[in-house]
Amino acid sequence: MAEEIRFVSGQMPSLLYATKQIVAASAITRAIHRHERFTEMLYVYQGAGQYIAGGYSYPIRTGDILLYNQGDLHEVTSSLQHEIGTLCFGISGLQLCGLPEGHFTKAENGFVRPAMDEIDHMQSLSELIYEHAERRTSYSDEIVAQLLPALVLLSANLPPDARAADQPHNLVLANRIRQYIGTHFTEQLTLEDIGEALSMSPYHLAHIFKEITGMSPIHYMIRCRVGEAQNLLISTDYSATQIAAIVGYTNVNHFNAIFAKLVGLPPIRYRRKYLENMQGSRLQ
Repeated sequence: MAEEIRFVSGQMPSLLYATKQIVAASAITRAIHRHERFTEMLYVYQGAGQYIAGGYSYPIRTGDILLYNQGDLHEVTSSLQHEIGTLCFGISGLQLCGLPEGHFTKAENGFVRPAMDEIDHMQSLSELIYEHAERRTSYSDEIVAQLLPALVLLSANLPPDARAADQPHNLVLANRIRQYIGTHFTEQLTLEDIGEALSMSPYHLAHIFKEITGMSPIHYMIRCRVGEAQNLLISTDYSATQIAAIVGYTNVNHFNAIFAKLVGLPPIRYRRKYLENMQGSRLQ
């Protein structure tokens, strides 16, 4: 029997935000990104797609819980033209026994948990927390404070399935490439730069990366840049020009075009839409 996961004594997590993706909405790409000061968990209530977390990639489906370790790169994408239905919870102060602060799981145990027999409990508990978080009254805040630890422990103690099995050699290499790009994506990287850093030929690393991820290393770098730009758009008042420079673009028009092509909206419209959906909150 697997060891039960519990909170460090006296350390209870807090909810920063709760959001709900509506399935009927057209998909808006939230590119590869990280959160340095908090963690997230998502419950997939409808749809299917792909989850990238900590350098690993998983197919996801209805009833899955997606775990995210603070500081790791991650991305959720729908397999269809509309949004994948998720309830997403931003969490601060997560401290589980035997794990670093802000960590839900060890990488070798995977970042996806199928709800299986707990699916009804996960659905109702997630919906209840989301509904009370939206009300924003003092008693609703107290209800959320009581229910969130139950949701976290229920999710963290669900057993992983075959998606967390040992990864093949090429996937390990692809993860090394992901990690390097994720650390250096604001630089003017070329395939030759990545190959030299990882002691791999540019052709070989490009071939393996495309085989595993379905995209080129340079396209992955672009997704990292756009993901960080989205972080900055929704958490700061920086201009598009300032954000373009921060994520590695010297030409703001080029940045705007790349952002709009990937996300479906230009940067400033994306910011406005986010703030409308979050009622002005800038916690992500």
